[in-house]
Amino acid sequence: MLRRPRAFTLIELLVVIGIIAILLGILLPTLSSARKQAAQAQCASNVRQLLIACTAYIQENRGYWPPASLNISSKNNNRWHGTRAGASGPFDFAGSVLKRYLQTSAIKQCPSFEPSTSNGFEKSCGGYGYNQYYIGTSTFDQSATAMTLTLTQYEKMFVNVPAKQNMIRRPSEKIAFADAAISTGPREIIEYSFIEPPQFFMSGTPQNSTPSIHFRHSRRANIGWADGHITAERFEWTYTGASSNVYGGDNSFYNLGFFGPRDNTLFSRE
Repeated sequence: MLRRPRAFTLIELLVVIGIIAILLGILLPTLSSARKQAAQAQCASNVRQLLIACTAYIQENRGYWPPASLNISSKNNNRWHGTRAGASGPFDFAGSVLKRYLQTSAIKQCPSFEPSTSNGFEKSCGGYGYNQYYIGTSTFDQSATAMTLTLTQYEKMFVNVPAKQNMIRRPSEKIAFADAAISTGPREIIEYSFIEPPQFFMSGTPQNSTPSIHFRHSRRANIGWADGHITAERFEWTYTGASSNVYGGDNSFYNLGFFGPRDNTLFSRE
């Protein structure tokens, strides 16, 4: 006489389901963490490629770093990562001074960053910012305040003039590129082309900047230094309060801020 195979009891099924649930609870955070680590590694590789491209540019352009922007005050259509037809459209990588060294625009896209809106004023610039104040331009130079210059003259003498590599003392201690974004509303974050130092100067007087280093990798940011090495730096501080963001954004909510000293030591040429 054939015996029928014994079926699982309800209790046994519940036990099996419980075990599966426990295993999923253990594995899913691990898988999520692994994905985040892989994205951060890819991001670091992108920043490294940007620095390699800059090194090639420097070698072919009499020691000058790539310009962060050209005629930004008068035309606002040129950045290190591309150009655009007007003053408010998306940027096209085809016009980038680094295109011949990078080949693909994917290099400027951080896999861990998605802007909250596609209508930002720096559309399609990607996920990284350049130290424009000290390296990509010469706008830090306060000697301009003692001159009487037209806008065209100011752009020619300061805005369109990047640093030479030999002007940067201790390049291993100076930030060139970093994960970047900027908050333009309480719950809005957009792409941004530059990394702002803690302070900028108006007629020689220091003012707090709007932070744009984005600590998006579990409160860390990938930093590309002027000598070519990469580090992952932890979020340390930011500006808070009603006047902490010129666009009315929320620096703290998006982990936009700084690490290190509260002056421009990590950004300046000195």
